[in-house]
Amino acid sequence: MADKYLLAQVAPVLGAPLYIYSADGKLKEKIPGNSAGSENGLCNIIEKTTQDFPYIETDNEGITVCSMWDKTQEEYIVTGRVCLYGYYKKDGIYIPYCPKEQYTSAILILWKNISGENIGRNELWQKNLLLDRDIIRLLTKNIFQFQEEAVLHNFYPQELMELECIRNGDTEGLKQSIDNAVITEICHTSAGSVRNWKNTAVYIINAAARSAVEGGLSHDMAFVMCGTFISNIEENLSTQVKIEQAIREAEFAFAREVHNINSKGSSKNPLIAQVKDYIFGHIHDNIIISDVARHVGVSPNYLSEQFKVSEGMPLKQYIINEKIRNSEYLLKYTEYSLQEISSVCAFSSQSRFSDYFKRKNGITPSKYRKKYKKG
Repeated sequence: MADKYLLAQVAPVLGAPLYIYSADGKLKEKIPGNSAGSENGLCNIIEKTTQDFPYIETDNEGITVCSMWDKTQEEYIVTGRVCLYGYYKKDGIYIPYCPKEQYTSAILILWKNISGENIGRNELWQKNLLLDRDIIRLLTKNIFQFQEEAVLHNFYPQELMELECIRNGDTEGLKQSIDNAVITEICHTSAGSVRNWKNTAVYIINAAARSAVEGGLSHDMAFVMCGTFISNIEENLSTQVKIEQAIREAEFAFAREVHNINSKGSSKNPLIAQVKDYIFGHIHDNIIISDVARHVGVSPNYLSEQFKVSEGMPLKQYIINEKIRNSEYLLKYTEYSLQEISSVCAFSSQSRFSDYFKRKNGITPSKYRKKYKKG
């Protein structure tokens, strides 16, 4: 049986009201959320609701509703419309945003309260988005077509060789591997040739990112790089030759990052990897060693000792180096002033920023910008 107190707490988490309908489809009660919501058309979903599992409908925009049968009270609990992938506003219609993971948790809590049953997160969506039959049908068709055409596709050992070069930061080996590659057709994933290359780019760049992480690259850095390369291809490139070149540039970028890590003698200590991820994600903050230690669950002294042994430099120096490295990109590729860059990288003053920068690069930030500024 649905606990009204629990329903009142879940509605604001969803950001939308909850509606209680009688067995014959009449609205009995509305439990307000953070938005007003509208029950127009919601009663239609109860006709499709089974008594033994939550029923979810979601459209192409990610607008989602869920209906659950409360057999004890003989009534339906229906969630108001939310959008799983961002706020939706169109033609005067506003739908609140509730991230998919948050929405999933709310539905599982409600169902546990109503039915007493536990269901898994994947099970919830798997039973509501019946894709299995469609994908098996498509897979069968594509396997048949592949066997009929007998076309040579990507040479798997070649792919493994490239990924191994990225994992080792071996840029020269990667170059030789690509130069000596057997010319094959890419695997067809869509009807359009440009779309096909873009799909291939997503696969290759994600594989390169994973290999770079295995080689010691920060998970967060790999995530940002991967997203940037793929977004650029999706949004800015429209020819096959440019997409193919962008894929290669992404592979080399990952290999160079791993090479730089290896050249500094960095270890693959999981604790140090956590520290580097934290610093990467907080590079615009004033990073305090005690805060880093608290985040990774060790004492500041232990962390400092382990970092010095692993990386051959004090943690404080590494933080400064990373801030300077971040400022180098800002100087090359943005129009931010020196004062703004000093501030965004959380240096105590512009003069302190300039001092640290000159120690590392041998020239001032302004001279660096003039020398390396990209148009």
